[in-house]
Amino acid sequence: MSSLAVESQCPVMVPLNCVESELTRQIQAAMGTGDAPVQRARLSNLIVYCEGDEQAAHVNQCVPVLTSLHPARIIFLIAEPGDSDADLVAEVCVSALGSNRQACAEQVTVRAFGRSVDRLPFAVREILVGDLPTNLWWASQQPPALAGPLIFDLAERVEQVIYDSLGWTDPTRGVAATASWIAKFENESSLGPARVRVASDLNWRRLKAWRRLLAQALAPSSAPGALESITELSVEHGPHGVTQAWLLVSWLAARLGWKVKTSKVQPGIEIDWYFQSSSGQVRVAIRRLAEGSPSISRVRLTCAIEDRATCLELRPDRSNRLSAIPVGMGAAPRTISVPELAPGELIGRQLSDRDRDPIFRQSMEVAQALAQSLLH
Repeated sequence: MSSLAVESQCPVMVPLNCVESELTRQIQAAMGTGDAPVQRARLSNLIVYCEGDEQAAHVNQCVPVLTSLHPARIIFLIAEPGDSDADLVAEVCVSALGSNRQACAEQVTVRAFGRSVDRLPFAVREILVGDLPTNLWWASQQPPALAGPLIFDLAERVEQVIYDSLGWTDPTRGVAATASWIAKFENESSLGPARVRVASDLNWRRLKAWRRLLAQALAPSSAPGALESITELSVEHGPHGVTQAWLLVSWLAARLGWKVKTSKVQPGIEIDWYFQSSSGQVRVAIRRLAEGSPSISRVRLTCAIEDRATCLELRPDRSNRLSAIPVGMGAAPRTISVPELAPGELIGRQLSDRDRDPIFRQSMEVAQALAQSLLH
């Protein structure tokens, strides 16, 4: 049985209309002298959009792990600043897929400068494999809702757009616009009724363990009376982690039916909202820590369990576990494991998850209301 002759072919620059022939040439070269075929492993088309070489290098490091979980034809779009309107060209590369040397991954890179960036959506159409679903990984740090016509053109025939709200420089504007954009993207499709479209935030996926543990710790069987008696919620986060904290607050408010009334903000320090719950007012604070990772570091709820005033604290430890502790109750902590996922693994798992999440949509509607309360 033959195996790939090399781990990876050197990228070859070709005109856009020569991409398929160059891919075929590289696969034939990779087969060497053996007779067994080398398979093109691809579950979907994956368009990756990023801005500049630094971001492109970071994203490219994710590709090996990503393709091991979800093999795809990767169409890597790199937008560069400048005034050029030169014709677009592609770099084509075929490489062995992990340890399976009978399967190969395909990557096509298209770099655009200045005004030629607007031509990227047309370039993509020349490279897509027509009978495969198409995903768009919006790797730009700009919220897709604020990206203008480019995101709409790139996503025109895409089943899933994956973005990451972590690190948005203007989270209030980004969050305010995103819920409407998600509804527009998912509901307006030229793909036909059988093709469901989904917008996915990687930040929401990162919160899965926090949401699960909060739901378990606040369940009536675990903490009788806690849900109805919450009077205060504080969420602490590291630098650039405000959107993650914001999403968690929005999820809990959506689940419990809280309605935002007023808000105030100390830029770069704290955001406060006052909600109306079924049993009274709830104060919510998102606090930024001076240092740490861009993620949630602690959640604290003031409530009563079995008519005893207490605080429920959630915080991670160094052994990748998340604990919920009812302070002063003498109860053992409730803990769950939180596996640390590399960026490529996070993307790879999301690519295989194309079902709409109604709870995410509801949470984003609350997040939008929170943002609008700060903008007014």
